[in-house]
Amino acid sequence: MTLLKIPYQSAQDILDLYTPEVSFSQLANKKMLPLELIEIAFENELYAEAVMYLAHALPLRETIWWAYCCAHSRDDWNEAEANAIRAAKAWVHIPDEASRRFAEAMANKSGLESGAGWAAQAAFWSGGSITQPDDPIVPPPPYLYAQAAAGCISLTAILPDGSKAKKRYRQFIDIALHIAKGGNGQI
Repeated sequence: MTLLKIPYQSAQDILDLYTPEVSFSQLANKKMLPLELIEIAFENELYAEAVMYLAHALPLRETIWWAYCCAHSRDDWNEAEANAIRAAKAWVHIPDEASRRFAEAMANKSGLESGAGWAAQAAFWSGGSITQPDDPIVPPPPYLYAQAAAGCISLTAILPDGSKAKKRYRQFIDIALHIAKGGNGQI
């Protein structure tokens, strides 16, 4: 399977972008392809680690789109959470400063106790400055958006009680792979 949207040749190239869990990184070898590590992670029930890995593997907009798709797959959000999810989608469609700042406002309104707020936070941390508009510019650390997107996806899979986590993780990883193959994540 060709993952058109994952621009890395080996699993290790992706692992070098962040600090993965030791148990996860030990599954990889130098010649392993990105998809192979995802499959092994799922077999070992390292779902959150696979999500973090994929959030770093996909390009920025695709990662935030993936977070949106996962959060949007649920219909039990309150109004503030639903608005945060829509703000992430709006940023993907128009990734400008106004959309990014709107995502910040929606993340603040919804809070970060659920996956919804983290979707908007990922969009806010996509670039620009993480300080207030009139303050000195402070760019977000590299891949901070990926951490937020992974948080969105894992919290969306696990909450409210964990009973649907394994099924949701499989669905969410399938969405990521659909996006990675060049699809829109709508499976």
